[in-house]
Amino acid sequence: MAMESGTITNGGSHPLGGLRAWLIMFVGANCFFFAFFQRASPSVMVEPIMESFNVGGALLGNLSAFYFYAYAALQIPVGLMLDRWGPRWLLTGGMLLVGAGAGLLGSATVIEMAYLGRLLVGAGSAVAFISTLTLCAQWFVPGRFGMLSGMTMGYAMFGGFLGQGPLGGVVEQVGWRSPMIGSAVWGLALAVIIWLVVRDRPDGQPIRPEQGINISQSLKLALKQRQNWILGCYGFAISAPFLAYGVLWAVPHLMAQYGIDRQLAGFSASLMMIGFAFGGPLGGLVSDVMGSRKKPLMFSSAISLCLWLTMLYGLEPSLLMQQVMIFLIGLAGGASIVTLAAARENSPSHVSGAVTGFVNGAFVAGGAVLQPLVGYLLDLNWQGGTVAGGTARVYSLDTYDLAFLTFPAAAALSMLFSFFVRETGCKPYEQQ
Repeated sequence: MAMESGTITNGGSHPLGGLRAWLIMFVGANCFFFAFFQRASPSVMVEPIMESFNVGGALLGNLSAFYFYAYAALQIPVGLMLDRWGPRWLLTGGMLLVGAGAGLLGSATVIEMAYLGRLLVGAGSAVAFISTLTLCAQWFVPGRFGMLSGMTMGYAMFGGFLGQGPLGGVVEQVGWRSPMIGSAVWGLALAVIIWLVVRDRPDGQPIRPEQGINISQSLKLALKQRQNWILGCYGFAISAPFLAYGVLWAVPHLMAQYGIDRQLAGFSASLMMIGFAFGGPLGGLVSDVMGSRKKPLMFSSAISLCLWLTMLYGLEPSLLMQQVMIFLIGLAGGASIVTLAAARENSPSHVSGAVTGFVNGAFVAGGAVLQPLVGYLLDLNWQGGTVAGGTARVYSLDTYDLAFLTFPAAAALSMLFSFFVRETGCKPYEQQ
């Protein structure tokens, strides 16, 4: 390390935390913004997609969850590749893949084509978050990592917002296919910008793997840490209801509960994303200032459990009260981003990509499991109603209540795991 104009540098011409660092982080964060837009977009397309492919809730849940299947399965491989080839190559290729998948989904004529398109979108999106975190780790001082990871996650939530309320209005006007095909161009443009702007390190050199450590050894080092499994289980449990309700089932549920149109329901559901957008950076900042990773995680899960129980089963809220609680669930859940910082601090730095991939994959796996499970439970108790003049299924509020019991159950499980998280004091593994 050296000092350059009063700023810490990493032995190169660009200072850590300088203007170039923020530009590169912003480009990376935009990839995750785009990935979250794709992640949330099916929530405002539930009935139109059911109608297009003549499917029920379980198959629609699977279509949405194909994103998560690919995303979760690739987190460890992506982490291992990052430790060797760096984020520039992975982000460029990932956005090309998302663009191709979005185009295929928008033009699909059968459900199998839609599955493949959604799978490609998930596979390409899998590189976005942990690649951006790798850039943050290379371009900024370590003490800012909790805040930066929260900022990255928070910014991405606005992509989820865009994929709900605003997109819901577009879908009402032009249908669901044109926006998906248009988003393919967005992915291709991002790939070009990444290649032109992003560099892996301030000194311009590519990231090099630790000498003498191969891929299988990195994976073993990441998986043998008991804390990584605890943090992964915590992330799985606390993210599952957020991804199942906020990213898919909230819109049809709110339309049924309050008789509102798709656009208003989409805006209401997106308040969970907005809450998370503020909760992520706030949780990361509070964690860094407190010098604690465990306490914010315990708080996040406890408050989430109380809010799920209150919103779904404790009272009959007005639409405004429901919107407030949806926002607060996102705000409280945002602190869970600290899980990723805790995981990196519980493992050697040269396997940080694999560790981040493993824990982030567990987060996303929550949605992969609970989205189709809720759809299956809805179909299991479906009372035969359909949209007037169509085949898309309509579920009663009692049916939603039964299926949504999975949400507080998952939150309670996350609270249990939070008690077993090891406190790192926000210090890197090598300094503990």
